[in-house]
This record gives sequence, C-alpha cells and structure tokens, in this order.
Amino acid sequence: MRDTPTESSRLGVLELLQILPHRYPMLMVDRIDDLRPGEFAEGIKCVTANEPFFQGHFPEHPIMPGVLIVESMAQVAGVMLRARSLPAPEAGSKPARPGVMASIQRMRFRRPVVPGDQLRVRATHLKSLGTIHQVKVEALVGEELVADGELMLGS
Repeated sequence: MRDTPTESSRLGVLELLQILPHRYPMLMVDRIDDLRPGEFAEGIKCVTANEPFFQGHFPEHPIMPGVLIVESMAQVAGVMLRARSLPAPEAGSKPARPGVMASIQRMRFRRPVVPGDQLRVRATHLKSLGTIHQVKVEALVGEELVADGELMLGS
C-alpha cells in the first residue's frame, strides 16, 4: 500500500480512507486512477443498486441525487488538493484537517446516473487564492458527460 502519492499514482479505498474523512455511507469515491497532486485527479464511483439513497430517490425509478454527484466531485478534488500535503511515511503525522466546499458554480446535470453506472470523476485545479482553490469538475459515464461545473474548496 502506498502512503504517499507519487508524481502520477493510483489509490485504492484503503489509501482514500487515510486521506478523506468520509466513511460509509458518505464515501463517494471508490478509487483514484490518476493522481497528480495539486493539479489533476480522476476517480471512480461504482454506483450499485445497494446504495442507501436509492431507497427513497426514487424506489420505482432510482437515480443518483445530483447533490451526491457533486459530493463525489468534491471528494475527488479533495484528494487532489490534500495529496500535496501528505506527510512522508517516516514523518508519522497525519494530513491537515478536512477542507470545506465554499461554493458550487455553473454546475450542469446532463443525464441521470442510475444503478449499474460507473461514475468517472475528473478534477482539474484552476487557481488558488490563499486557502481557497477553484477546481473544474466533470462526471462521466462511459464517454458521456453527465455533470460538470466548478467548485471552490477551502483547505
């Protein structure tokens, strides 16, 4: 298991649990397939029929709530931003406390995400002003764009 992401890395759920404060049922990313700390990340959320939100959204026509797609985007962006500050394994310290979402800008939802979809989330760092970071985010199923916008995240 990798403790510190390298120039471009992959992270499994065990590594994600070291970086993100989220736990079931709010962990909205299963793995990171491409990570360039502070620049770019691409992660996967496997959407299954067993997700607890499908019990009420909606039982006869289950779709992933848009706010949870945005949460998945924010978590992938959070991994990208926090990975820059991960300590070296020998340092023995934990990363800084979790960041917060400051705003959601120009978010568009283009088609529903349903059970069986594999949500691929991309986060690209645009700019920073102090501890506020602007990130372009996209969510795709296959090659189809299902949502995109920008997030402002505080660290």
